[in-house]
Amino acid sequence: MIIKENTQLTLTNTAPNEMRYGRRGFQINFSERRTLLVLIDGLIILLAAWGALLLWQQPVDFGSNTTLLSTHWHWLLSLLGGWWILAGLNDLYDVPTANNRILSAARVGTVSLLALVIYLGILIPKLYPLPHIFFGHFALFALPGIVFWRWTYAIVFNRPPFLHRMLIVGRSASGQAITHILKNGRGIHCKVLGYVDNEPVSLPEAIEGVPFLGRESDLSHLVHQLQIDEVVVAVERNLEDSLFQGLLDCQALGVRVSWMPDVYEKLYHYIPVQHIDSTWALHAMQARPAFNHAQQACKRLFDLLMVVLAWPLFGLALPLIALAIRLDSPGPIFYRQVRAGRAGKPFTIVKFRTMSVDAEKDGKARWATKDDQRITRVGRFLRKARFDELPQLLNVLRGEMSLVGPRPERPEFIQQLERELPFYRTRMMVKPGITGWAQIHYDYGNSVEDGLIKLQYDFYYVRYWSMWLDLYIVFQTFGVVLRLKGL
Repeated sequence: MIIKENTQLTLTNTAPNEMRYGRRGFQINFSERRTLLVLIDGLIILLAAWGALLLWQQPVDFGSNTTLLSTHWHWLLSLLGGWWILAGLNDLYDVPTANNRILSAARVGTVSLLALVIYLGILIPKLYPLPHIFFGHFALFALPGIVFWRWTYAIVFNRPPFLHRMLIVGRSASGQAITHILKNGRGIHCKVLGYVDNEPVSLPEAIEGVPFLGRESDLSHLVHQLQIDEVVVAVERNLEDSLFQGLLDCQALGVRVSWMPDVYEKLYHYIPVQHIDSTWALHAMQARPAFNHAQQACKRLFDLLMVVLAWPLFGLALPLIALAIRLDSPGPIFYRQVRAGRAGKPFTIVKFRTMSVDAEKDGKARWATKDDQRITRVGRFLRKARFDELPQLLNVLRGEMSLVGPRPERPEFIQQLERELPFYRTRMMVKPGITGWAQIHYDYGNSVEDGLIKLQYDFYYVRYWSMWLDLYIVFQTFGVVLRLKGL
């Protein structure tokens, strides 16, 4: 067993090496980094708009420029708000990937193309008072400025002074899992310095190169000596009074204390259900927007608005899809099936038929597989493009489904999934949807293993639902459709 005196001696010897990474440096957490990205983007957009106005009206005196700005101030705000919305929908404010220079530049390009489409959309009816030269100058200033800023951010925040120094409490499966993603995950600006744990020393002294530094009673000393910025709690037991007091002392020193699942979900946007307990799960669901009546009313209005907007397109596509289905294989155009809705309440879902009529002639429910011979030729395309889901607009209209939410599952599969997956019923706390958080992040699932991954995304959606999240999912769904990522 490692005793405290030996641990302190080892730390004293290694501390100078750790100091080469800087003391606590300029530590900025995720929310602060996101705010920094948003504010600097906004500043560049406003400066670009101001520069474009100056070039448009040159040569004029400063007083005329001031008058010009006061006359067209609402266009500056429109450009700013438009950029923020398009950038948010295209993940430019996703902190874990913001340090990827190539990806950031590609996303800036995507936002620029979308802005060009919107500009062309208002060009024909001439809904703006400013000339083409203004928008040309604006693009000339804004795009290089944003790309240069994003590349600078990626370079600077990968340097040692900005590395987040972390200590893990617990060498359990949860502790090892969070260590793995912190060391190997995408865009992680951190350095894991070690573990503390009271478990027997039969466990490895180092896991993935991260050393065991001592017992939990050494926590305050280690935090002070190693200049830790965040302590991640990954113990799979109730906190003893001594550990609880130690964590309070860390917070008193200005050190962030986080639960392992909270760190995990912040990095990957899904809940690691294998590493949470019932207490954490219940707390995660309390006082969430998904259960607020006023916000649910807003969600219902959003659903109805989207159905109204999509109905003309559905009407145009219906005869073409119906004809293709009828010519491809005998049988009905639509397919009806019982699914489980909110709180497990059964309802009948409506889809375009994509399988042969005798797909389950023995009466046994089966998941569709990638090369399923039951799927027709037209049905395979409909599934890849997700067009088979379009008739579910009727389910949304009837209030059985929402446009966005966890996909509704068949009751026969739910019985199996509830037995094998922890917290499966959390995904049935809200209405099921035509598209969802899991659908834009993960391909079609056809097994219990796939069900586990989708559950983790669905849990995250239920916990963090908002109208913005629904809008983001709808936007990203268009990309999924264009890439034909269905089964």
